[in-house]
Amino acid sequence: MSSESEIKKGFAEGFWSDEEIKELFLEKQREFMWNDDYWRNVLVPLFNLRYDSTVLDVGCGLGFLARKLAEHHPKGKSIGVDLDPKLVESAKKVAQKIFPNHAFDFRVGNAYELPVESESVDLTICQCVLMHLEEPLKALHEMQRVTKKGGRVVAIEPDYGSVSFFDSAFEKMGYSVDDRAKFWRWELQRRIGKKKLGKGDDDIGSKLAPLFFQSGLRVVDVRCFDRVFWLIPPYDRKGNDLELEQLLLPPEFYFEKLDARAEFLAGGGTEEEFKEYVSLMKKEHEIRQRQVKEKTYVASLTQALVIVIGEKI
Repeated sequence: MSSESEIKKGFAEGFWSDEEIKELFLEKQREFMWNDDYWRNVLVPLFNLRYDSTVLDVGCGLGFLARKLAEHHPKGKSIGVDLDPKLVESAKKVAQKIFPNHAFDFRVGNAYELPVESESVDLTICQCVLMHLEEPLKALHEMQRVTKKGGRVVAIEPDYGSVSFFDSAFEKMGYSVDDRAKFWRWELQRRIGKKKLGKGDDDIGSKLAPLFFQSGLRVVDVRCFDRVFWLIPPYDRKGNDLELEQLLLPPEFYFEKLDARAEFLAGGGTEEEFKEYVSLMKKEHEIRQRQVKEKTYVASLTQALVIVIGEKI
């Protein structure tokens, strides 16, 4: 995803070291995010894939995008690049098991210096990678370098500022308007702090099209994915197990793994505010656990995941 010196400033240092975390965030979550009809009928046609195209998945993790696109260019080649050698080895094994006859090639490398020849790829794509880089424009230039003229470059990135939700545990806390405003301010401070620390930009989704333009790519289309995440009892719908697994992770998981405290303080928050934030999150988590056990918990969440398709000219 980035150079060794860069990665130490970001969330990735040690984040994927636990096998269950890899499985949850790099495999299960990726699969659950996409509605197949939207992916197949709306997005894939915009990628201009041929049966023999070469595809590059940047920051491939366990190779999810490389595998998801394999059926659309069965006689082509799929290259995956990731900074973590262990992820690269895992991606090789998973891909060979699922698509034994497809040509996969997973390599260790970073988004700023891709180990790929110039103008050798028909489609270069990344998902939730630019959001973790201090210099996303530099990575886009590199993605453009390896793409053939007339080929496509695609970035899929979130915009955390777009989140809108209903959560029965949150409602049970009885927050006033001022309390809710405080929560939004705290979250904004964390996102600002993350950027100040050089750990990336959680609001990059809405900035993607301008970044593509600045990189010299011709913007072909800009989309948002169509998934709404929702939970209602009896929680037996496909994917509910994954949503519950993520929702029931204790607040400490996020605060420790993502180092939210450092980001919060860098964004202008105080120690006292952070302690209050953590305390409230713990109380809300306890209510959520109880409601899930009683099968009274309900939730719905929308968040923009912006997809920009560019063409190298």
